[in-house]
Amino acid sequence: MTIKTASTHKKWLPKHGQWVHFTHRDNMKRKRPMAKASLPKTVPATTLPVDCTGNATVSCPMLGNDQYGDCGPVMCAHMDEIRTYGQGKAGFAEQSVNQTALVAQYEKVSGGDNGTDEDMLVGAQGIWTAAGGGLAGDPTAVVGDHLDVDITDIDLAQYLIDQFYGICMAWSVPDAFIQGFAQGTVWPNAAAPDPANGHYTCQADVAGESVVDGVNIFGFYRLWTWGAWCWVSPAFVESVQPQSFATFSALQFNKATGYDSHGRHVSDQAAAWVAIGGNAAAVAAIVSQFPPKVAPTPAPTPTPAPPSPTPTAPPTLLEAQSAVASALNALDPLIAKADAEKAAVSALVPLWPAS
Repeated sequence: MTIKTASTHKKWLPKHGQWVHFTHRDNMKRKRPMAKASLPKTVPATTLPVDCTGNATVSCPMLGNDQYGDCGPVMCAHMDEIRTYGQGKAGFAEQSVNQTALVAQYEKVSGGDNGTDEDMLVGAQGIWTAAGGGLAGDPTAVVGDHLDVDITDIDLAQYLIDQFYGICMAWSVPDAFIQGFAQGTVWPNAAAPDPANGHYTCQADVAGESVVDGVNIFGFYRLWTWGAWCWVSPAFVESVQPQSFATFSALQFNKATGYDSHGRHVSDQAAAWVAIGGNAAAVAAIVSQFPPKVAPTPAPTPTPAPPSPTPTAPPTLLEAQSAVASALNALDPLIAKADAEKAAVSALVPLWPAS
């Protein structure tokens, strides 16, 4: 019989009003190498802000992290929820995660309440892969490929959040963060990491020009955890011993159309993923699940307006005199005055038609 053990410990978040669980950061470290993401020089800078969550209207609930150290599977679930939510737009619906099944899967893979490392999540038999059966046993809750990410590379981090809806991060939570965390708080500065507080979270959304609590949060990431979120700066992220990866998932795209909530087709996003180092065969298998990209309908060619008629020059005095003389010469020399006038008028009418 397998004896389940527990190496996680709980701490109270006074401002958030929740118990949460941690495992030591050493237990979370990657055991096997992972292909690394690299941003091509031809990729333009990401336009901020980046919204992947409908301005934080997605749910992303606690999913048991108030009772267990299941933050790794919960982070994966949050990424699935964010992608399927599609910013709350029509054609998308946030994926519902079975918490009971998720916790049971976590306890099985970790041998109890012992936390998870990245191999347990996205390794060859990781729970977030098809080979591992999918998150919480859901065969649709899988990623097709994953890449190691240097989250301290700001251009790369912004690009990945924009194009693929988030970055997954293992980190050492500072004690000050535990004491001060609450929904919407802002963490602008570097902090002292505590490896005893190992945790997994996802970053989705990048702020534009905006002042929150007196801080300009331009370029800050929205970090999702414990059923809530906060803003963290690149300086804060760099200080907390981050180890990060990004994923490619079919859940980003509308099943009926193959387009994501930003209007980008799965084939284009697959090409972008391969360009940063992703596995071409793995994402091609995902592309094949969707309808092909629809070619844009060309705008109708406007029918040119008919040319305007060339205006006719008015008759000259000489032409008028000639027309009258010709009409009179054709008459009897002894014609009455009235008849002569009538003939003259009749001769001039064709030269000035009624308008």
